[in-house]
Amino acid sequence: MARGKDLQSVEIEALLQDLGAELAARGFTSIRVMLLGGAFMLLKVGNRATTQDIDVFPLNFVDSSHPDETTKKIVVAIHAVAKKNGLKRDWFNGAAFGILGGTQPPQEELTLWKAYGALELYMPPAQFILAVKLFGFRDRDYNDVQALLTVLNVSTREQAQAIIDCYIPRQAQREYRTQETLDDLFEE
Repeated sequence: MARGKDLQSVEIEALLQDLGAELAARGFTSIRVMLLGGAFMLLKVGNRATTQDIDVFPLNFVDSSHPDETTKKIVVAIHAVAKKNGLKRDWFNGAAFGILGGTQPPQEELTLWKAYGALELYMPPAQFILAVKLFGFRDRDYNDVQALLTVLNVSTREQAQAIIDCYIPRQAQREYRTQETLDDLFEE
């Protein structure tokens, strides 16, 4: 795979399988992550054909911004898969943790999607992804947001606000100007 190449679903699954095997070979038995971003949209919603990386949120280990020994070993495995496949080092991207902080859906809302070796991949509810995309909205999120609004049958600002309120505290919404995003998306 070429460096910076957009990844299709078949390539994503092959890379995840490779990472699961690499983690198992390094002695791990259960590394749990929640899929987010473009990978979620491609694999769960189906509104796009590719993504540039696989955004994840660690569920049972410390994020890479403050790594402990376990996280450092996980990162080494991720980099080994990147090197083997000619990918950028952050192809398996945990940077969402820095944006989300501790914001995540309750464990009972997560669904095990697939397990590859030591890697267990969980899907959050689509409502959570919509809340996160509206909270940290960027112009490039527009198509994903529109697809999620359609899938979730959300047609009003009030419905969108109720979903955001389930996951994102109002103070954080004010700091990130979520109301302005909703104003723009639900112009009357």
